[in-house]
Amino acid sequence: MSGRELPLPLQRERAAAKAASSAGAFYVKKPLADVRASADQGAELVTQVLWGDKVKVLQQVGDWLYGQVPDGYLGWLQKKDIVLEKPPAGKDLAAVIVARARLYQGPDAGRAIVGELLMGTDLPLIQVLEEWVEVWLPGQGRAWLPRLEVEIWPGGKLEGERSGRDVLRTAERLQGVAYLWGGISCYGIDCSGLAYIAYYLNGVNLPRDADQQYAVGEPVAAADLQAGDLVFFNTEGTGELPTHVGIYNANGYFLNSRSPLGVVVSSLEEPHFVGTYLGARRYLVPPEKLKVRGPKKARYLTKTEGVPIPWIESCKCRNKQEKPAGGTPMINIRHITSISCGVMIC
Repeated sequence: MSGRELPLPLQRERAAAKAASSAGAFYVKKPLADVRASADQGAELVTQVLWGDKVKVLQQVGDWLYGQVPDGYLGWLQKKDIVLEKPPAGKDLAAVIVARARLYQGPDAGRAIVGELLMGTDLPLIQVLEEWVEVWLPGQGRAWLPRLEVEIWPGGKLEGERSGRDVLRTAERLQGVAYLWGGISCYGIDCSGLAYIAYYLNGVNLPRDADQQYAVGEPVAAADLQAGDLVFFNTEGTGELPTHVGIYNANGYFLNSRSPLGVVVSSLEEPHFVGTYLGARRYLVPPEKLKVRGPKKARYLTKTEGVPIPWIESCKCRNKQEKPAGGTPMINIRHITSISCGVMIC
């Protein structure tokens, strides 16, 4: 974001995040891969990762890998979805800005289609032609896609200023997509995933979950809402933490992904949302106004480091991770909802 870099955790450094050691690194090698709460295809979907996303592998159990993905989650991925490779030396990235982009064998729509990329995918850029770009694909080599379906990020950083209206327009490209808990793509997306992808493509690395998104940004009064602001709700009556988030449009309407409707426009006056509104946050603001809020010890709010934490036997969370054999005890941080006096409450 030209002229006003955002403080961590919202500052984006994607080129560095994709870098590998001399031995290479683990990358997702398909358009979309699931991250699950345990090493079981039937386990809860906690989030998803896109082609080219780097995975920090911590453990292998059979055909499953346990590791940390770019949004900070710790979870299990199928080994067949990951490849160990070394990316090209360049730092320029091509980010997909449409819901779904076809990959071609060459810079010609008449050439064979060799796959697809989904919105939010960013890959090392090999070369740029007038109407085509060539990208590096982990596990597949190289492929081409139309220039109009990507945005070039020189050095891995977005160029130019963005507004809340830009964020809203990005999210609107997914209008009509089905709701999927843990989803981040046109094949299914949840409420916080919609906000996460829309802001990511406009230069802001939001945390992945609604409660964490609520903990950062600048508070906005209801009378001052603007397009692109995030509006938060507790629709489950379980406390003061958000359980739902939407992207404000205008005149009391906002875009959100909700079950079972999917990505739709809703009103703040709908019975489902009346009495559940918690507040709003704005992220495209000068850095001196952008602060992380919440308890001092609540490092889980950023979900960027995945720091190992003490194992808590008393945790009753239904999605607690098992202790990795011979490894550092971990817990599924998607389900941590509070930290008080150093004690985690699930």
